[in-house]
Amino acid sequence: MKIAAVDTSTPLGSVALMEDGRVVAEDAHRVSNAHGESLMPMVDALFARAGWRPRDVARWGVGVGPGSFTGVRIGVATVKGIAIATGAEVVGVTSLDAVAFGLEDDARAIASVVSAMKGELFVQVVRAGEVLLAPTNVKLSAVTATLASLAITELVIAGEAAELVDVAALPFGCTVIRTPPNDLPRAASIAKLASQRSPIDIDALEPTYVRAPEITKPRVVTR
Repeated sequence: MKIAAVDTSTPLGSVALMEDGRVVAEDAHRVSNAHGESLMPMVDALFARAGWRPRDVARWGVGVGPGSFTGVRIGVATVKGIAIATGAEVVGVTSLDAVAFGLEDDARAIASVVSAMKGELFVQVVRAGEVLLAPTNVKLSAVTATLASLAITELVIAGEAAELVDVAALPFGCTVIRTPPNDLPRAASIAKLASQRSPIDIDALEPTYVRAPEITKPRVVTR
């Protein structure tokens, strides 16, 4: 099966192509908030390099957040549009699952973290398939207490944003992993996870915000 995946939930935009369990091509660029301009050129270039056409892809995986509200919407909308046009299956993968991919451990808990900006982190903690802390946004000042409250003896913290966690203050052993592919959500990890999961109805593919999107109040014009 040919699978394509994209992630635009953080400043790192990434695209990956996978066939029969093997990643055949991938690309990633830090583009800040320019995903709207950069995503389709990245997709087109990677398809051209692999000699693929959009209709060759049986399943698309897409990062659904949490992360940048605008970035997540761009990725989800793009994949929805392509899937509708080609009839492909779709699978949504959270950014926190993507960051933790490949670190599964029967003994240690795995915390995946992604910057939520505004002095907060998106955090998830899983151990041996059991969710100890569901995806949530936590203020930086409360992260240590939140993690310390878990009934665990050893923790792995994955993600570039792990540098914001006061590891020394945690009451148990802790290992920090901030290197690729566990630094940020990446399309290659999303493609692998998408291959392991059942596709969903395209209408059910929606962003996972965790924190409610901000609503800009209309400006009051005075004369």
